[in-house]
Amino acid sequence: MRRRTQVFLTDEQYAFLHNEKARTGLSVGTLVRRAIDETYKLEHRPRFQGWQASVGLWRHPDAAVVGRRAGIR
Repeated sequence: MRRRTQVFLTDEQYAFLHNEKARTGLSVGTLVRRAIDETYKLEHRPRFQGWQASVGLWRHPDAAVVGRRAGIR
């Protein structure tokens, strides 16, 4: 199954893709898909197992940190 999406490109990106299209004979869609596949190799993404814990006491905690923790005021 394929899905359609829209992307805003700069004038330089647009010109580059269309120059590559003329040079290679490939469609712009194929060029974009190949670029995505080469850049974001999902099957090769590192996976980490484990856990993370942190504990701390602050006299004057940062308001942004306190705001992210539910129930702490």
